Amino acid sequence: MENIEDDVSKPAPVIVDCDVLEAAKENIQPLASGRRVTTLSAILQTPHAQRDAQLLAARKRFRTNIQIALEDDDDDPLEAYSRFVQWTLENYPQGQSAESGLLELLEEATRVLKDNREGRWKGTSTYLKLWVLYASYVEKPSIIYKFLLANDIGTDHALLYEEYAAALERAGRRSEADAAYLLGIARQAFPLDRLVAKHSEFQKRMMTAATMTPQLAPNAPPRRTALGVTSSSSAAVPTPSSSSQVGANGSRSGPRLGTNARLQIFVDPSGAGSADAMDSVTPYPDIGTRKSRVKENVPEVSKAAGSTLKQAGRTRRIASGSNSGAIAPKIVPFRDPEPDMDVEGKVVMDPPRVPISRQKDTVPETPTRTSTMIPFHDIPNGGGIPSIAQFTPFRDEPEIDPSAATLAPETVMKLKTVGGPVIGSEAEALRKDPLKNYSTEECPQDD
Repeated sequence: MENIEDDVSKPAPVIVDCDVLEAAKENIQPLASGRRVTTLSAILQTPHAQRDAQLLAARKRFRTNIQIALEDDDDDPLEAYSRFVQWTLENYPQGQSAESGLLELLEEATRVLKDNREGRWKGTSTYLKLWVLYASYVEKPSIIYKFLLANDIGTDHALLYEEYAAALERAGRRSEADAAYLLGIARQAFPLDRLVAKHSEFQKRMMTAATMTPQLAPNAPPRRTALGVTSSSSAAVPTPSSSSQVGANGSRSGPRLGTNARLQIFVDPSGAGSADAMDSVTPYPDIGTRKSRVKENVPEVSKAAGSTLKQAGRTRRIASGSNSGAIAPKIVPFRDPEPDMDVEGKVVMDPPRVPISRQKDTVPETPTRTSTMIPFHDIPNGGGIPSIAQFTPFRDEPEIDPSAATLAPETVMKLKTVGGPVIGSEAEALRKDPLKNYSTEECPQDD
């Protein structure tokens, strides 16, 4: 009975539709700690409108908790920020985006907690992890780690030196990465054993990279220097490097073959008898003549009996039948038609006029007694107002002071900063300059 009661009290397992995860796997950012399948399934199966409303309500609750934690001395604002960041990572699978605002949240959390309560959180690993996550989204993470070392943030933890050295190694600054490992070891960062192991692995990678030499492919052509001798000229004029070849054991082999030399085919005989048999029987006893080698270009000869010949087209047959007994006509030269005739020499008649009653949007003609044209006479001064409108000359508008002009709202128009590009969003600005909200004295200079 106890087992039955325990089974009834346990919640039923959640069934996850893996097809939904498979369809959206390209929009899910992987995390080192992994993701919860149930949370992903619930997010992806929720409609967009309902999901946005739920996320907005949850964000408001987290903001309220952070505000309360910052005002209450007995509360923990670091824990409130950590929960907000973790919730953002889980509920926004795509990672940093305009909807999630993860980069702005990390910058706010690290900046607000830096001097909160007299720097109480500088030595905690939770606060250091927020900085490490912030550094993973910026262009130059080495600036973040230099800032941490200069402000004594997380200097007792080995994670700081490991991530700093890894960022330098990715940037190709190996000597500085080795110095970062040695600095952490000298400061006895915790855990020291893991830091020493990471340093030894780093040294092995550096030694392997130093001893590795680029090996050319066995069939790769030899390299030549710029403005050197080409392969065709080197074949005509032998040089000491091209006339001999160094073997694997250090001895020089025979002269190299020229470009136009015949290729020597190597035959591996399996015995004296087989070699004699190969010499006596060859698959190609005769190379043949040129006519036999290009037989594909010679049409096949066939009998004419029973074959159908291709006839000319129907138009040609009709033309040949109609002109079979007549003489071919001469070419008729083209002559320009007269004014009252068309191209064929026929008289062209004017089209009948449309009655006035059927005409639409037409201005009736003024009847005149004669067909002569009446000349136009200028109206004398004071003789009346002309029927056409006067011409208004163009005048430049008066100059307006740019400072006095009213600007549109901020959502419509933004002033362009002089001396630098306009940053599209706050996240883009933080990605390029992660310490833009700090003073110049606090920010270290990256090499």
